[in-house]
Amino acid sequence: MNGNECMRKPLLLRAAERGAFGKCHRFGRGSIADALFVYLDGEPEPESVEALEAGFLARPWVCLTGAWESCIQQRYPCVQVFRRTRMKPLSRFRFPAEKPLPEGCRLSMMDEAAFNTHPFGHGANYPSFEAFRAEGSGAVIWRGGEIVASASSFLSLEGEVELDVSTAEDCRGQGLATACAAAMLRDCMARGMLVHWDAQNDASRHLAEKFGFEAEREYKVCWVGEEG
Repeated sequence: MNGNECMRKPLLLRAAERGAFGKCHRFGRGSIADALFVYLDGEPEPESVEALEAGFLARPWVCLTGAWESCIQQRYPCVQVFRRTRMKPLSRFRFPAEKPLPEGCRLSMMDEAAFNTHPFGHGANYPSFEAFRAEGSGAVIWRGGEIVASASSFLSLEGEVELDVSTAEDCRGQGLATACAAAMLRDCMARGMLVHWDAQNDASRHLAEKFGFEAEREYKVCWVGEEG
């Protein structure tokens, strides 16, 4: 495995370091940040390795230094490695041509009623709808009384937001994610927000590219699991 030393600090990690999201555990020559992913920075030491294995074994790990990456490789030679792509943050976007939604579907911005359902977990990191409305953004697609797609800020930090988009499995391939993301990004652009997009797979990356995002860096996520 190659190190991630040159990777820009993710928004999730910066939020943890500032005490705005998750928690950052500091050790003598490094740190472990629990911020959706478990970010391993600096150098592994007996105390930090023990803490990692005691509290975060069944979690996705991102090694920010070669020292941590070598440590994980040596301790867990069968570690599973997945690749993700961090896109360059943007505040201005291009928008693909709009397509009509499937019959029975309705697009709206994430109002209080939608927020309170936390579709796909969206909005859960904000203490209230008022905080979400002030600092975040989101859009949903309703089908009847059910939200079947949603694009939302996962968290906010000083005018920057981390975008997350989800679609119900039986509604994929119908352009719903594109429509939700477009509505959210128009709102973010009007409000001057810097949007971060972390692509889990090629489908997410290709969706981001529709709006003008470009790949900044591919990185690795390590999964050990309970059995190691």
